[in-house]
Amino acid sequence: MSKKAIVLQTTLELITKQGINATSLSQIIKESGVANGTVYHHFKNKEEIITELYLMLTQDFGTVVMRNVPEDDLKKQFTVMWLNLFYYFINNPLAFIFSEQIARSPEIPQSLKDRARDYYNEIQEYFKKGIKKKIFKAYNTLVMEELFFGNVVSLVKIHENEQLKLQEKHINQAIEISWRGFLKDSTIIN
Repeated sequence: MSKKAIVLQTTLELITKQGINATSLSQIIKESGVANGTVYHHFKNKEEIITELYLMLTQDFGTVVMRNVPEDDLKKQFTVMWLNLFYYFINNPLAFIFSEQIARSPEIPQSLKDRARDYYNEIQEYFKKGIKKKIFKAYNTLVMEELFFGNVVSLVKIHENEQLKLQEKHINQAIEISWRGFLKDSTIIN
């Protein structure tokens, strides 16, 4: 792992434990074990580290969601996208915590959030395609993306809090509920 990657990982760990404001650059340097000069070679300040971390994780989310999505069949695409994000969060708990506690925080400037939206273009195009084909209701695609994301997050929270021992049937039920919420005609199954 490069020194830069170590600094980013350490920052992720510290921020998810104690928040942005409670995490200082000196603490990041100390906890990472990376020399001051090396850290300052890669980053001017803590804000630059957080910016890179935020953009890196946002890019991961966008890439992961669209991984191995089949060419056609909107519902199969939806299912793959949903499962991709669900298992990414299950297998990357720090990324999940970061997305919940930090990425939606007012401490992240709107200009950075706007810049990160570029990583969700394929997801947005998916919803636009569903609207164009008259399968999805003509909602604002940002709202659709956030609701999609929120449905996945809700099931991850159930898993993390062990409120229910999730079985495949529960995951499939959550996907079906989520899917039906976007449908123009709720009698359409595929």
